[in-house]
Amino acid sequence: MQPLTYETHCRLINTVRKKSPATLFFPNVNVLHVYSGIVQKENVWLSGDRIAYIGPDEPLITDKTEIIQLKDHQVMVPAYIEPHAHPFLLYNPLSLGSYLTEHGTMISINDNSFASAHLDEEQMHAFVKGLDQTRRHSWLWWAYFEEHRPSTNALEHWLDQPYVVQGGELSHWLPLKFGSPELYEKLFAVRQSGKRMEGHLPGSSVNTLNLFATSGISADHESMTAQDVIQRLNLGYYTAIRYSSIRPDLPTIMKELAHHPGIDLSKLMVTNDGASLPFLKQATHAAMITEVMKSGISVFDAYRMATLNPAVYYHIDGTVGSLSPGRMADINIIESLEEPEPTSVLFEGKWIVRDEKNLGRTSDFSLKHFFSRADLAHLPKTCPLQPTVSIGIKLENSVITRPYTFDPNRDLLADECFFVYINRKSGAYLCTRIKNFARSLRALGSTYCASGDVLLIGQDRQAMADAYQKIMDGNQGITAQFDDQPFSIPLEMLGVMSNKPMDTLNAEAEHFIAHMKKSGFAFDDPFFCLYFMTELHLPFVRLTPEGIIDIKSNKIIAPVVKT
Repeated sequence: MQPLTYETHCRLINTVRKKSPATLFFPNVNVLHVYSGIVQKENVWLSGDRIAYIGPDEPLITDKTEIIQLKDHQVMVPAYIEPHAHPFLLYNPLSLGSYLTEHGTMISINDNSFASAHLDEEQMHAFVKGLDQTRRHSWLWWAYFEEHRPSTNALEHWLDQPYVVQGGELSHWLPLKFGSPELYEKLFAVRQSGKRMEGHLPGSSVNTLNLFATSGISADHESMTAQDVIQRLNLGYYTAIRYSSIRPDLPTIMKELAHHPGIDLSKLMVTNDGASLPFLKQATHAAMITEVMKSGISVFDAYRMATLNPAVYYHIDGTVGSLSPGRMADINIIESLEEPEPTSVLFEGKWIVRDEKNLGRTSDFSLKHFFSRADLAHLPKTCPLQPTVSIGIKLENSVITRPYTFDPNRDLLADECFFVYINRKSGAYLCTRIKNFARSLRALGSTYCASGDVLLIGQDRQAMADAYQKIMDGNQGITAQFDDQPFSIPLEMLGVMSNKPMDTLNAEAEHFIAHMKKSGFAFDDPFFCLYFMTELHLPFVRLTPEGIIDIKSNKIIAPVVKT
């Protein structure tokens, strides 16, 4: 999102004064005005990367002006905004941003936690600047924080950056309920910055929601019912409603909200919450707008939830979120309001997609400069397979896990697999079992998890050892043996992200899910299952460098073997 320079400021004014020519002129086009909820025929003038004028007049036209006559039924609508993106899930920020832009979502607010865990401050700024210079998408960022990460000074410095628009999401929030002075300090730092602050509050009571609203949390994306949404709205929260692979709640919630006549929807947004592949293909903002309209919500409210509402929330509505003079020329051209998927996309006044043809943009920028292969030098030379604990992990769905006890001397049950966790920084390991992951899986080896550690799951110890050796040989990512059929998804950036084009990666993801379903994985998303094994913001047990932790008590219930 390019900052407004004095030169651009003067050029815009002179374009409207007809002292400078328009760069693009759309005569007599249908424009969706999200502020009023009216579609009206307008003349639209662009000046470089911004909208100069919308109204009945014609601009100064020279040989520098491109005149574009749209079809009579086509409608011009604002760029869609993703208010809650996790850009490090198989795909990478560049490939995700490019994909979103091609489908009309040109602005995203992104989780910085993964990048900040691997890059120092100077590298982070270079990374963000490099992405921005590709001119494929507008990446805005969070200032992620928790009790012990980062320091308050580092948080304040990141919050000072113009491309950082919120603090959070605050996912490890139990310390606040216990009165953590450090979190008090960090919450105050975000409030003082004037930036928004997002929470991660699944299943929270009204009392907990009050606590966090009082602490400065201004939005949440964890509503699972219409009543959850209403509770949050009543307490002043903006609420992003999800359409993700593990929580596709949007259609049900919106149908329930449609039965509340007069409810104010101006604080609602839509998000796919970092949807994994291949679900992302059916969770574009165009698809979400369609789902909202199908639920009985008005067309105009549906579009506002993907445009104006998030722009107002993040204080960027003076730049994006509507088709208005002075705003960025981020424009979707659709065939009708009932068909939100754009057939043409203008990003910063230049065509990305025109008449369904992807024009693309080339760039020399490579994320491999920032995210190379993970360092696995500290791993054990051979795969540890002998049981070290008698407490295992039981899946309740793709991401919710509970502990269970087992006898290490008995054979595997039909729904059990051996499970090995190895910390890549220390080599510490834990050998246990996992229930409900698969019924006929020889072996799966993965560096794909939030921490980048090594996970080995399977029913054939030798095949697990072979998978481990492949990882040690440099095959980072996901490698598996399904019956007699080998399979792999190479993830060359820290063992978590691929540099492949989105379509290629999507095909690999579809094949992996099909193999997993055939092997007995009974839930929605094996990618999120693997990724969240080492992420501490979900109940009830997780893997850490110290062992299996009980999230609620914050105690290690099955320790690792340290090497």
